[in-house]
Amino acid sequence: MTVKIKNQEAQKVHAVDRYMAKGLDLIIMVIIALIIQLVWYPIAAVVAIMYMLFHDGMNNGVSPGKKVIGLKVVKITDGSPIIWKDSLLRNLSFGLFTLFAVIPMMGWVLMFLIGIPLLIFEAYLIYSLESGYRLGDILAGTQVVRSNHSRDIEDDPSDGVDE
Repeated sequence: MTVKIKNQEAQKVHAVDRYMAKGLDLIIMVIIALIIQLVWYPIAAVVAIMYMLFHDGMNNGVSPGKKVIGLKVVKITDGSPIIWKDSLLRNLSFGLFTLFAVIPMMGWVLMFLIGIPLLIFEAYLIYSLESGYRLGDILAGTQVVRSNHSRDIEDDPSDGVDE
């Protein structure tokens, strides 16, 4: 399946690659929060939520987890890297999940009733839709692509480069 980005077609990134990248970002978030909570728990909670909301906008659409897997997030409209606002929109579900996770008792109930089903739905969309978009991608107008575009974007025969 190819997806049109900036008048070019990019191959859909396999769902497992996206799951692994997000899993690495979750592990990084937990490690950072565990270290910071030694100082003061409320700061750790805020840092965890902020990381989950903005990690994709940290390095031109390349979160630490995506960097390891070789992925990046771009805008569908022009293929440019995402900005902080795009990261916030595309990660609202993960920010909500993290918010519920850091609030003892009632937050944990909400995490199980709302947060986990929402993330399962997101994972289902990545796997089942031909485009590979999840709810966050639709909200923010983004697409996850390989960071090395030469493998994912078909060469334009008119570019004058021999293959």
